[in-house]
Amino acid sequence: MRWHRKARQLRILILAVFLTIPASFAAWADSEAPVALHMDVNSQPVSVYNGYTSYVVGQRASEEDTFTVTNEEGGVDLSDVTLNYYLITYNGDSQKYLECTVHGLRPGVHYPVVRPETVRRERANGELYDYLERCYMVEFEWGDTQKTYYFSLYPEEEMDGYRNLRLGRWEDNKKGWRYRYEGQYLTSWIQVDDTWYYMDADGYMETGWMEYKNNWYYLDPATGAMRTNCTIDGFQLNADGIRV
Repeated sequence: MRWHRKARQLRILILAVFLTIPASFAAWADSEAPVALHMDVNSQPVSVYNGYTSYVVGQRASEEDTFTVTNEEGGVDLSDVTLNYYLITYNGDSQKYLECTVHGLRPGVHYPVVRPETVRRERANGELYDYLERCYMVEFEWGDTQKTYYFSLYPEEEMDGYRNLRLGRWEDNKKGWRYRYEGQYLTSWIQVDDTWYYMDADGYMETGWMEYKNNWYYLDPATGAMRTNCTIDGFQLNADGIRV
């Protein structure tokens, strides 16, 4: 039984090699719902089978990851947007399960990539990181439009390598520095060559003191790099950059 499962997983991986994957985070979107998802901690894209027809560009994440949302059009009220959480499995045939629905969104709220109750159930069943046979999906609905993002879950201890971005490039203009990766300017926390930076909702690098999830961090005014294991303005920063 285990051998057949491994063989099926191998076939899935082989199929992925022959499919063309769009090289942009924007390719996650199925349609034009005017909502943007911002991962709180960015990572490299990953090929995710959508459970129905093909592989799509998705995101590596752990059960600890969260995201925020913004509107892409000035007239959109996020409180009118619905967020649906799905689990998609494909053990011989595809099944799509609606895990949770959130009616009305708010900017600045950190929404989980996967619902905590889903994580608890998946872990109890030993299937949380069975990324070849299941994926997790969030869908935004606004009027008659939808936008969909796909995720594969990996253990938190394996995420450091995926979060270290090396193939993008820095760009600057009169407003400041941005980091362009796979066709998009990244927002939130990014790790570039082992150094952490924080980019605002428009993709511009933040500097100085910054509060994030009830913790304070210091981003070097000259480089934007997060400072660690030092004292700034009389405050001590630990190895994670958090003011203690």
